[in-house]
Amino acid sequence: MMPEAASVEHRQHVLRALGVTPYRLRREMAARSTTETAATAAGDGPAACVWILPSGCDARQSALLEHIKHALGPVFAQAAQIEVVGDELATQPPAARAYLALGEAQARALGRVLSVDVMARAEVVLLDRPDALLRAEGKRRLWQAVAGLRRRWLDSDERAG
Repeated sequence: MMPEAASVEHRQHVLRALGVTPYRLRREMAARSTTETAATAAGDGPAACVWILPSGCDARQSALLEHIKHALGPVFAQAAQIEVVGDELATQPPAARAYLALGEAQARALGRVLSVDVMARAEVVLLDRPDALLRAEGKRRLWQAVAGLRRRWLDSDERAG
């Protein structure tokens, strides 16, 4: 006995629940991301996000971070990257919609530098340190945080536009 074919709505619901994006929608999202990146580069508003990284990542961690950033799409791949040296940021971070801090020390260093106005408008997303991203649970938490961030951006863009 063959199981019944799932309805299109049920399939889409299951795929959304699993966090799977069909390739057709990925192309549309990539095109939108490229447009957002171009608008940000032109100075039409704050950057989409800024990566706050610990200094001294080894070659394996750096390579993994580069792969992850590119897998997340152009908005994340082209985002500014600032290292925390000691307890201080190496440079002043630009205004952004989100700051992705890889570790608590990086989030604290960012919090000491950002103004109250910037903190009120932006999200600071605390992620695992780069060494934790070598394990499956660290990668999973990163993907979940970024997916939530993208949903919030999409919701706020839809409300604004």
